[in-house]
Amino acid sequence: MSARRILSEFNSILDKTVTVRLTNSKTYTGTFYSFELNPFLITLIDAKDSEKNSFYKIIINGNVIEEIQIKNPPTFDVKEFGQKLEKDLNLRPGDVKIYEDVGILTVMDRIKVSEVGVEGTGPLAQRVYEIYNDYISKRKKEVSQ
Repeated sequence: MSARRILSEFNSILDKTVTVRLTNSKTYTGTFYSFELNPFLITLIDAKDSEKNSFYKIIINGNVIEEIQIKNPPTFDVKEFGQKLEKDLNLRPGDVKIYEDVGILTVMDRIKVSEVGVEGTGPLAQRVYEIYNDYISKRKKEVSQ
């Protein structure tokens, strides 16, 4: 996997619940809070280990990580939402710019959309906001099934 793709993967699981299994078979489940690629480190907050011990924050050296398991798929898929916007708003190619590595898109260079919501003003921003809310609502239902 390219460094850019792994960066995108890690960005997409920030603030999500993950389980990290280490090479010594110990596991931690918590909120994926931060990461560094070089040297490879990850931080979990509100974590529990396999013995049910609770930790406010754990910083794990990437050299001892065997796998990271993500419990739930992401609610917001930036690429999918960008295609939906182009179709629903009948936009021209290039009106929606997708920045997959950071999980955001822009509409006509004025409106920014990410997993946390819509930033912008005016009638177009309001329409994007309505489409976004409908999209998130449907995705949450799909994820919970």
